[in-house]
Amino acid sequence: MTIRKSLWATVTIAGMFIAPSAMAATQCNFTTECFEAEACSETSFDLSIADGEMTTDAETIPVSIGGSDAVRVYVGVTDSAFHVLTHVASGFARYSTHIYDGPLMVGYLGACEVE
Repeated sequence: MTIRKSLWATVTIAGMFIAPSAMAATQCNFTTECFEAEACSETSFDLSIADGEMTTDAETIPVSIGGSDAVRVYVGVTDSAFHVLTHVASGFARYSTHIYDGPLMVGYLGACEVE
């Protein structure tokens, strides 16, 4: 079983996912970037989520949405990476991209706002 299929199986089994159409649009801004084991640094990185898709300057990723009113979890799998975004009701957010080629991991800290 490939990594991609295995990850989707894990996500599907969790059974906590919500229909994308039931979710309001979300805008996120990240101010801290952490690349692998290097020290974190300041950044300005934005993404948005609407209609079951996470959109960045680089790509649009279909996502599954789960969680509760207290915390939302967005998971997307592409041919090149696994994407995870979590944000809590207070707005704090964490986004990570796990790139298969390498492998490499980039993490971001910031905030999201439901529109």
